[in-house]
Amino acid sequence: MCISLPFSFNVERGNGTGFIFSSEERRNISSNTTRHSIQLLTNPALNKNGELKNIEKGTNMNKKTDQNNSDLAREIAARKLAEEKLATLKNKWESREKGYNKLLHSFKDIVLFFKSDGRINTVKPHENSKLFKKNIPQGDLSIYTAFNEELTEKFSHAIKECLVHKDFTFVFQQSISKNILHFEARLSKIAPDEVLAIIRDTTQLAQNKKELEKAKANEETALRSRSEFLTSVSHEIRTPLNAILGFSQWLYENTHDPQHLEYLQTILQSARNLLNLLNDILDLSKIESGKMDIDINPMNYHEVINDIKLVFQRKVEEKGLTLKITTDSTVPGFICMDELRFYQIIFNLVSNAVKFTDKGHVHISAHAVQTEDKDEVNLIISIEDTGIGIKENRQKNIFDSFTQQSAQNNKTYEGTGLGLAIVQGLLKKLNGTIDLQSKPGKGSVFTVTFFKVKVDRTENIRVETIKEGAAMKLAPCTIMIADDINYNTLVLKQLISSDQVTYIEASDGTEALAKLKTERPDIIFMDIRMPGISGFDATELIKQDNELKHIPVIAFTASTLKDQNSRINSLFDGFLQKPVFKKDLEALLKRFLKFSYVEEEQKTPKENYPELPEECKKNLPFILKACQTSFYKKWEQIKDNLIIFEIKGFKNELGKMASKRACTPILDYCAELESGLKSFDVELIKRKLNEFPELIKVLETLNKK
Repeated sequence: MCISLPFSFNVERGNGTGFIFSSEERRNISSNTTRHSIQLLTNPALNKNGELKNIEKGTNMNKKTDQNNSDLAREIAARKLAEEKLATLKNKWESREKGYNKLLHSFKDIVLFFKSDGRINTVKPHENSKLFKKNIPQGDLSIYTAFNEELTEKFSHAIKECLVHKDFTFVFQQSISKNILHFEARLSKIAPDEVLAIIRDTTQLAQNKKELEKAKANEETALRSRSEFLTSVSHEIRTPLNAILGFSQWLYENTHDPQHLEYLQTILQSARNLLNLLNDILDLSKIESGKMDIDINPMNYHEVINDIKLVFQRKVEEKGLTLKITTDSTVPGFICMDELRFYQIIFNLVSNAVKFTDKGHVHISAHAVQTEDKDEVNLIISIEDTGIGIKENRQKNIFDSFTQQSAQNNKTYEGTGLGLAIVQGLLKKLNGTIDLQSKPGKGSVFTVTFFKVKVDRTENIRVETIKEGAAMKLAPCTIMIADDINYNTLVLKQLISSDQVTYIEASDGTEALAKLKTERPDIIFMDIRMPGISGFDATELIKQDNELKHIPVIAFTASTLKDQNSRINSLFDGFLQKPVFKKDLEALLKRFLKFSYVEEEQKTPKENYPELPEECKKNLPFILKACQTSFYKKWEQIKDNLIIFEIKGFKNELGKMASKRACTPILDYCAELESGLKSFDVELIKRKLNEFPELIKVLETLNKK
């Protein structure tokens, strides 16, 4: 291309860059120009830096126009530079656009750009999209032409909402090829009149969710079935256990033969062990299914810990261990806690400590830390032992169900492995945690923390004081027992064991209601599961009758179902679970019936010792004096502390002295005390210790004779 200009030039200068023409180039230019014109050519040339450049150049024979020539050269160079930059940017943009398109097309999602009027500017992808209609006219792509009527309405609403609120998300389903597909659409405002939409196929996710929900439902059904099965089995086991424990307790209290007492104690202990195992399995099932009930009430911390100590005292002494209790002054006397579950937690931890410790000690220590609330503390209890310890790689799963603390054979360390799993589950319900520190061969420390425990500061707490050796005696009353199993009725009657009580018996709810038309008991023990009218239905009818609703009705059942327990609490006046323990029965009777405490009658020497051996008669003054002085002093030192080895020492010394002198009253007394020590029957031990002053009175009477 040639342009005629009224000047010529030799060098182009622009932006500090000078371009030098070769002589040949100048001749080419001269031959193609006139005196007053210039021809512009684009040729490669070396600049003064030695770089090869494509430039437009010309020459002018008019030397007077050098300044104009220079200005024009700069303009030409600037234009060329701008064109080069523009070309570079264009290349970069095209390259980047290709990259974006590749990235966009790598997505599995559908990407759309909507205008405010519903037009679709850009689609990725649309040819294979399951959402679009087929055969869409080119140049007429919009929500009205691309989607069916229902989907058009949804996207129209979504676009409007997005333009107002900047973002909008909705889900929808589409029937395609007889299949229901699930989609999620996420819209974002990217311009005043434009919306970006990303549509994701969530069909697989929906199917996975559905399968997960189905699996969860199946698991819940299985857990519920297991819970119901265990509850049913529990009911069937508890019912015969009620007879075993009930009659064994009665026989134990009314038998005086030492050997028979030992047999009965074995029966009682075995039945209790079976009951404890059953309770552990049920508790774990309740924890796993979330059906564990918590009942918070004021509790005497020191009494509970001392009770636990008494339970393990005999076992500790048999193994030659020391059981220590250290309670810091920061621990309140009374706290608000579920006493049963608290006892269960500490009992299980101490039980493990004693079980896995063969020498040394078990130490229960406690302290409290004040919280911001002056009526709350964090209660920290540690159970330390010098036992076998736990390997580090086993400490993580030690709280799993059916996991033994020791990797050794279960025959070495008996137990189900449920104790620690139950402890952890109960602690979660009681806002607590447990920490373990252990070294194999050195021992273990389990630290339990109960957070934000309410302190019971009631000043007028009255603790009922009962004279030791006193028995509860009911005032004349009438008791109805409604149960379809005869031996359950017999157990209650034997445990109440009072000639002041008149009984009304019924084998089902129908018979109970019929007898209540003519008789008015002072209390009713109502079984839940009975043929015909159930205990629930019978009690509801009783509570609806103005003449009967004042009578306390006690639920008498082996059931452990949570839903039944909640119904029991709302309908019945009390609850007595099978198998029945006498102390639980007496606690209920004291709530609703008049009673008094009477000292148990002591058997006279005339009834029990019609004739003493001659050796005893001869040494009776010495025996009596020894009992009144040294043995009485020793008895005063041990009677309140209930330290087993001290009681055993007292019994051994007393028995040795009586054996040398054939003193049968003392020997019989020592035999009964020995029976209590062997079976660790705390109530029997207390009773026999409290009878020692009466034994001295017996000896005094015999001595006078």
